[in-house]
Amino acid sequence: MSSPEIVASRNEQTNANIAHHQKDASMEKARLERIHKLSRPFWASFIIGAVSLLIFAAFLVNALDRQAITSSERVMGSILGERLDRLSELTLEYAYWDEAVDRLINKFDEDWIDTTFIEYIYSDLGIIGVHVLDGENADLLHIFEDYRADGSSMARYGPDALKLINRARRTKDNEAPIPSTGFLGSTSDLFLASAIQMATYDAEKITSTDHVMMFTRKMDQTGLADLGEKFQLPGLQVTTDAPTYFQAHWPIRTEDGTILANFVWNPVLPGQQLLAPLAIGLIIVYGGMMIAARAFLKQATQMVSALEKAKVRTERAKELLAHQANTDALTGLGNRWSFEQALDELSAQADGTKEFALACFDLDRFKTINDTMGHETGDEVLKFVGETLSSLTFSQDKVFRLGGDEFVIVFGLNDKGRVMTVTKEAIAILSQRITINGHSCQFGASAGIAYSTEPVNLLRRADTALYASKKKGRGQATVYIPDSTDTSAQRLPATETL
Repeated sequence: MSSPEIVASRNEQTNANIAHHQKDASMEKARLERIHKLSRPFWASFIIGAVSLLIFAAFLVNALDRQAITSSERVMGSILGERLDRLSELTLEYAYWDEAVDRLINKFDEDWIDTTFIEYIYSDLGIIGVHVLDGENADLLHIFEDYRADGSSMARYGPDALKLINRARRTKDNEAPIPSTGFLGSTSDLFLASAIQMATYDAEKITSTDHVMMFTRKMDQTGLADLGEKFQLPGLQVTTDAPTYFQAHWPIRTEDGTILANFVWNPVLPGQQLLAPLAIGLIIVYGGMMIAARAFLKQATQMVSALEKAKVRTERAKELLAHQANTDALTGLGNRWSFEQALDELSAQADGTKEFALACFDLDRFKTINDTMGHETGDEVLKFVGETLSSLTFSQDKVFRLGGDEFVIVFGLNDKGRVMTVTKEAIAILSQRITINGHSCQFGASAGIAYSTEPVNLLRRADTALYASKKKGRGQATVYIPDSTDTSAQRLPATETL
């Protein structure tokens, strides 16, 4: 082959190689473009899934925390409601009491005041302030902590105190007084308060006075700390600052509805506790969707478990508060509120023919024991009375302590023979001498028995019979016997002593 032919052949081979390389490069580029296009849906799905998972996790964490905050606020509301109800019950017991009216309004008995309020109310019941105001809202009695103080009793509580007093005066004359409750003071000196118009009552009528009694209980930092520890309300405090998004709060309102301050605390937030595990789970999601999904399911299970535990704690707190609201703290018997509920249940069963039975007991020399042996011995006597009455009753019977030394048995079956037997045995046992706290005590009891087809009449009739027993002498039981015209609560019917 000649030299020109050799050169031409080499040029053709070079051009062919260049074309082949260009074709391979074009094919590789097209392949890369196809792979890139095929991966787009995968990466889009991956990113959408990861973002959706992140949003869902944030929503779930927030929902758990908000539920925990709401549950904690419900617990706080129940606690405050129970505390105000208990304070109003105590105020009602002392203001709606013949002896209190006699020894405070009719005559100012300083010894009785010291024994009843300073030595007992403050030390045993935690009532820090006892105040009695006359019809002109002038102080008749001003006790703060454990001494009788000088100066205006309302000055320390702020302008809302007189508003609370005036609300208590709205009770109609000669009708059962209704307590008025609320918060008084300031963020640094906050009080629970209950005010009620003083009145007396007997079997025939209620007599109102123009005096108002007010009890106060202080909510200081020590009390708030104890409350927070008992009901799992960490960091409970009173503040005028607005709560943060992750804090629980309960508003403290004045008489006109203005928010004075807030109870604020930091509830346990299950969502916040799960933030770190969720972050790890999300990192795993970006490394591999399957691993992240499995980790998330595990964390979700823990979230549900935490929510269920929070719900169980809330229900237990509600049950505890309900039990405290219906039970006498000293004897463990049903209290007056529980007794009213029992009468409502009997009224629902009443058909106009079925007769119900009730026995009312009152101790004969209980005040003497309190005065001579001390209130601790008196409390033990009340416990002994409650245990004695409970031991004599059947399972269908119910025993209540209405307050002071007054007890009631509501019989499940109207067996008059058994009602009489239980009443006599109770009086016989309670009349015996016993030894309590190293003291030899003998007090005795009187009783009144009533029967009626209308449960609402039972306590009134039993009180009438009990009054007759007291009048005839100690250690007796009297049965209420209505006459043929007994249609009014104003009538005093005949009674029969056992």
